[in-house]
Amino acid sequence: MSAGDWITIDRHWCLVEDGSRVVPETDPEARWLHWSPGAVVARDEAERLGAVDPESAAEPEEKKAPPAANKQRTPTANKRR
Repeated sequence: MSAGDWITIDRHWCLVEDGSRVVPETDPEARWLHWSPGAVVARDEAERLGAVDPESAAEPEEKKAPPAANKQRTPTANKRR
């Protein structure tokens, strides 16, 4: 599987009584904890259980800004060597 085939869970998801889908932990149908935040799950499993919309697979992930090349400040005149 490639990097796009995995997602990181961002909240608690619980299985319903018959185990056919997951719901947020605050849902009255929630029975058993299935995923906790930070868990890495296969995208197809998350889609099958209803945690992720299949349409969201086509959307690219948000790109983070690249880190600054040099964050170090220039020392003041009296601190230079």
